[in-house]
Amino acid sequence: MKIRIIGYAGSGKTSLTIKLQEKYIIQGISLDDYLKIKDKTQRANTLESRLSMLDSWIVEGVQVSPWTRKTFTDADLVVILDYPIYVTQYRVFKRAMTQVFDPKRNMNQKKKAMKRMFKLFKWNSRFRKRLPAIKANLNKQPMAVMILESPKDENRLHQYIKKQNRLKKHRLDRKQQVRNNTKKESRK
Repeated sequence: MKIRIIGYAGSGKTSLTIKLQEKYIIQGISLDDYLKIKDKTQRANTLESRLSMLDSWIVEGVQVSPWTRKTFTDADLVVILDYPIYVTQYRVFKRAMTQVFDPKRNMNQKKKAMKRMFKLFKWNSRFRKRLPAIKANLNKQPMAVMILESPKDENRLHQYIKKQNRLKKHRLDRKQQVRNNTKKESRK
């Protein structure tokens, strides 16, 4: 199964990816790791090359841009973490404060954490405005789209994945049964 997870900064994309990786043994990929590649064409090619090596994957990231297009078009399921903005902003704040009050960090690192927090607040505000258009566009695509509005909705996601895995196993079993019947008939 190929899953694409998007949502606000602080919505829990990475945490959800880690849970899904561990439970379903699917490789997780964070788009943040690809941001180090400045050339967007090279970034897209590197990502596509990585995805092409995997039968199943979970790609998580806030990025909805041309270089991430294939992560949507190849996905079987797109999960949108659309939690209330106050929840995600609080999580961003909490993460920043953990870094600011970490005695192991120097003053420069603490300042960077504060700057990043305000950038993420601003980014979340812009993402909130873009989200209706993103949802509308995704709903026109052939892949399944699931919107989670609370961490409690994760159970619905797990049920969906389990159902898809059962259907896949059934199809594979059916193919094997057809092959076996074909072999028997050809021996006659």
